[in-house]
Amino acid sequence: MARHSKRGKKGDQPSKPRTDSRNNASGGNYNVVEQTNAKFEAYYKAQNIVPEAEWEELLTAFRRPLPTTFRLTTSRPTALALNKHIEKVYVPMMTGIQHEGVDLSPPKPLQWYPGQLGWQLPIQKSALRKIEAFKKFQHFLVYETDAGNISRQEAVSMIPPLLLDVQPGHTALDMCAAPGSKSVQILEDLHGPPTDGKEGASKVPQGLLIANDADAKRCHLLVHQSLHRVPGTGMMVTNHDATQLPSLRLPRSERNKLKFTNDDERKVAKLGKTEFEKKFEPMLFDRILADVPCSGDGTLRKNMGIWGDWTVGNGIGLHSLQLRILLRGIQLLKPGGRLVYSTCSMNPMENESVVSAALAECPDMSILPVTEELPGLLRRPGLTTWKVLDNSLADAPHPSSTPDSEPAVIEEEEESTEPPKGKGKGKGKGKENHPNNQDKKGARKTWLASLWPPSEQVAKEQGLQHGLRLYPHLQDTGAFYVCVLVKKGGGGEASSKEEIVEEKNESKRERAASPVEGEPETKKSKVAEAAEEQNVVAEVPKENVSETEVAKPVVVEAGEVAKPMMGAGRPFNEEPYIYLSGLEDEQIKICKDFFDISDSFPFDCLLVRNASGAALRSIYLTSTLTKSILSSNAYTRMRLISCGVKLFTRQDSSKDGTYVCKWRINSEGLEVIRPYLGEKRIVNAGMAQLRQLMENVSIKFEDLLEEEMRKQVKGLEAGSAVLRIQGAKGADTEAEEDLYLAFWISKVSVNLMVEKVEKSALSLRLYSEDCTPHARGKPAPTGPGTAAHSFVKKDTPATTETTEEKSVEEQPAEEKKVEEVVEPSKE
Repeated sequence: MARHSKRGKKGDQPSKPRTDSRNNASGGNYNVVEQTNAKFEAYYKAQNIVPEAEWEELLTAFRRPLPTTFRLTTSRPTALALNKHIEKVYVPMMTGIQHEGVDLSPPKPLQWYPGQLGWQLPIQKSALRKIEAFKKFQHFLVYETDAGNISRQEAVSMIPPLLLDVQPGHTALDMCAAPGSKSVQILEDLHGPPTDGKEGASKVPQGLLIANDADAKRCHLLVHQSLHRVPGTGMMVTNHDATQLPSLRLPRSERNKLKFTNDDERKVAKLGKTEFEKKFEPMLFDRILADVPCSGDGTLRKNMGIWGDWTVGNGIGLHSLQLRILLRGIQLLKPGGRLVYSTCSMNPMENESVVSAALAECPDMSILPVTEELPGLLRRPGLTTWKVLDNSLADAPHPSSTPDSEPAVIEEEEESTEPPKGKGKGKGKGKENHPNNQDKKGARKTWLASLWPPSEQVAKEQGLQHGLRLYPHLQDTGAFYVCVLVKKGGGGEASSKEEIVEEKNESKRERAASPVEGEPETKKSKVAEAAEEQNVVAEVPKENVSETEVAKPVVVEAGEVAKPMMGAGRPFNEEPYIYLSGLEDEQIKICKDFFDISDSFPFDCLLVRNASGAALRSIYLTSTLTKSILSSNAYTRMRLISCGVKLFTRQDSSKDGTYVCKWRINSEGLEVIRPYLGEKRIVNAGMAQLRQLMENVSIKFEDLLEEEMRKQVKGLEAGSAVLRIQGAKGADTEAEEDLYLAFWISKVSVNLMVEKVEKSALSLRLYSEDCTPHARGKPAPTGPGTAAHSFVKKDTPATTETTEEKSVEEQPAEEKKVEEVVEPSKE
């Protein structure tokens, strides 16, 4: 809420003078951003990132707004039908239109995106709001995005997960995951390709994705805004500094599984090395994405404040952090595994120099040429030589010529490690007035030797040219750097002799976190190393130790624990994850019988989130691999924020307790459990009947259009069910899909248990209009503040905790109240 001034009423104040606006010829309320920076241009010209003949074309591209880009959620059965809908309906509708004398381009597929499921719309936002055909398409994007069928994502941001080559069944790690667009791509690949709406391809996926971020709030945003749209039983979200990710362990046999408490960690810590290695093995990953924090100058097209805030030191100051993240990722990679290192920066200090330094320390790693992958993608090779320049753009002094003892990377802004936020305020002004290469106290700054390029021969042997440099003038995108690394081997477990030396300057550890979508990627504040002694699990120092030794925890026994503390003394207060006893649990047995769930369903992988370990409010499903990890590592040690898919939600609907089953199938878990459901609780309906259900909050049995459906629902026990519409297709397309929707049958009426926005998206796709009750009389949202500009739902606070079962009381309602509740809020 804005602050109120004490200077009097609004009418007593002179009107605010209007200033020129970049996008509004009639003026706006913010200053013009000068899209120029002499040092930026001189620095990158000196680095020779593009030929001189292309320089002006590159700058011109940077000064244009980014086009709208999006991709279809490839693991959903609706993906192919939606893609055909865009191609057959919206592309013809938006072809041959002019705006202010300029021909507007309809959406066009990204030629390099697999299956052409990625799209680009290269028009101004003003045209989207003013032209009816484009407004309708914008409306379509808003609802399908909120429904999880479309992801709004910058084109170059889609490339690192594609080059990661994730396959179903892989174990994957996203080291700096927030806000989650790349994590969603990885999760989609773990689930496999779309199945054209047909049955048979979707049992519970057994792959694993650990999405990590150093900022706890970003972790919760990651869960609520991104990963809930592609729920995965093998998905885990953790909250760690990426440079200090804990080495997880797996049991070598079922009898070695433990509960995930600190008491068990103490027991493991008392084991001898030989006994420990007999019982546990290190958890390593097939695929790792290290999309590290960076200066973000490749995002100039959407973060214009970088023009004024860019300095030489922004990238140099992040080099050490980026190298430590990459080295930790290499340490956690399986032999034969693939790691993708990426930044949204053009600076070789953050790109080639980091990769070259890591390769020098890790001889088992090499760069994989990917020239044949993603055909149609225009790219430039990585640099093999570059210059290390100081604030005045003169050659920086090499540490070999510096008498100081321990080299340390230059930090341009001493009093604050937070870089500019992209507002064009010129935060860095006045900080370069000290004598060159000196800090404010007059001491000489020293530089890391890893900033400098290797010799020409070493650079060729390392294959630095095989990295990808992507520039905006090539295919109307942002700028990005991507490098694919592979580890030798692949014939078995990691060698216990493998050692990877980390950065020795432990007193300067920095927290690693990735930026929120739409903001420049930023350099994070340093965190204090020293923490008070707590009775918690600590990490073995990772210097000169083997993987199996790293996996073993050290427990500090001193003192009582006031709060669970893990990782540099940061509080961790999430609720525990407790697995239920499968079919021995009374509530699970009720659900099995009520929903006619197959015996092959993994009942032993159902868990709850509360200290009592009882099914109170929500029940989650995880993969068997996730269970093995949770049964071998304390959740506090992992700093686990979220895992699995919410499958059942308690729905106490009547005072007299006449409902046989008080659990409903949660919408996000429906696709997971559907292959295991018998026909007992599946209700069939046609397109006309579905429209009637969409148009009304609830419908009494006798008012249903289809007689067969009336007979079916009257013969079923009241409670949760699944509505099936076979061969559903939109009015404007011939593409068919089988729909399965969460459904509720009360004693006298029925209603859809679908969120408002998802229901609206489905209505638009099938009937070319939003026929839902909440949309009647309301214009389609297309401007700022709608879902097209933010994934945050209005009824879901962005920082809502996922812990939800601390105190639950049953709240049964009268039957008549059930009929009024159509769309239960998503928790």
